Amino acid sequence: MSIQETSTKYVRLVNEPNDDDTLQPSFLSATRSVEISTQTEPTSDEDIQPSGSLLGAIFILMNAILGAGILEFPYVFSKAGLITAIIILLFVLLAGGVTHLVLAKSVDLTGASNYHQLIGTICGSKLKMTAQIALLLYTVGSSIAYMVTIGDQLTDVCYFVSKQSENNHSFYCDRQFIIPVSCCIVILPIIWIRNISSFSYVSFFSVASVFYLVVAVLVQFLLKTNRTDVNVWYPTASDPIEILSIFPVLSFGYQCHMTSVPLYAELRNRTLSKYTFVVGSAMLLVTCCYLIVGVLGFVMFGKDVKPDIIQSFPSSSVMFTISRFAITISVCMTYPVVLFIGRSALEDAAIQITRSSSRFSLRPNNEKFRIISIFSWFILTLLVATFASGIKDVISVVGSIAGTFMFFFPGCIIIARSRLATNYYFIFIGACFVALGVFVFLWNIVLTIDEHAKGHPESVSSRLAWWSS
Repeated sequence: MSIQETSTKYVRLVNEPNDDDTLQPSFLSATRSVEISTQTEPTSDEDIQPSGSLLGAIFILMNAILGAGILEFPYVFSKAGLITAIIILLFVLLAGGVTHLVLAKSVDLTGASNYHQLIGTICGSKLKMTAQIALLLYTVGSSIAYMVTIGDQLTDVCYFVSKQSENNHSFYCDRQFIIPVSCCIVILPIIWIRNISSFSYVSFFSVASVFYLVVAVLVQFLLKTNRTDVNVWYPTASDPIEILSIFPVLSFGYQCHMTSVPLYAELRNRTLSKYTFVVGSAMLLVTCCYLIVGVLGFVMFGKDVKPDIIQSFPSSSVMFTISRFAITISVCMTYPVVLFIGRSALEDAAIQITRSSSRFSLRPNNEKFRIISIFSWFILTLLVATFASGIKDVISVVGSIAGTFMFFFPGCIIIARSRLATNYYFIFIGACFVALGVFVFLWNIVLTIDEHAKGHPESVSSRLAWWSS
């Protein structure tokens, strides 16, 4: 569908009366008054074939959510206690689900095919540019973080298999060997997929890998006879600030909203009710995984639980060495999805920059640009992850941007779609989401800087795994 056809359809939505408008919330119907510029929004809708299935969409969404961050759940629960942690977890689940549906409804009304295009169509070019920059920073940082996580996990696996140690090991257990070899073997062949709906099979293996960890923790809990004598229902941390610090961490555990827009755009015979099923199923299954690992891990080890739950088990455990390898597989399968989102933002930015050039103007879906950008992205992130030893602190700060995709930008959409209808109730809701996104963004930066100043690099590493999951 071309941008002219999309805009014609949208103008028809604006002008045609709808008998059901009285039944719709104002922030959904008010979009009929939002202006769209048909001259400034590049699109690739003509190449989008809605071919995604419901089951595939569920696996892709779960793949975008789950990752190495699940390893820290018992530690996070130990800070706040089960009551506080579960309440915050359910709040984030509800808020995240609402913003998913706001994005999906906006896709129906605008015909946008990616996150930043949706923001630009509803909220204007300035906020679109902000979203593009945020997407590029976040996806590049995530790509590097995934490769760093792969190196961290596989080195421990290599030490276990080869009976070596960190201080005395062969070259094939070195991170600078493991990261390039593993990424070239596993990630490089699967990053060339054109449509996000095609990642369903890859996502199945990613989710299955995380499920192995969940089953391993459940089995170990059933076999373990002694339990912690700590009251797990109440916080072990005495500082309220430390308890509050779990909110952005749990928020990152559900961050997948930039994937949601192209996923819904490619869903076959899409309707909002179908996507509600997809989002609900994916987030509920993910929540079950988080609760099993978080609650059982905390009950087994109490306040002595490590930021990485696998480190709490004996290093000689074959089951949890396999779990570490499984988490590596999950991270490898998530990298191509993040690259897909980032490349889309990069391509759109390149189209805008070259539009005014008389010598060279990039067209959407240019095959040469796609190949060059994907390969350059892979090589750049691989080199940084392999050789930049101090990159973890920088990436962890950049990862704070994740909160804006989940709360800030959806909040801006709600405000933009409600203000012309002067419905102050939904404007207030949108403002709350915006404030929540700003809080998560700033608070995570403060926590990362504070942990680095206190000399807790392991906390920075665990936070890095969290937001990139």
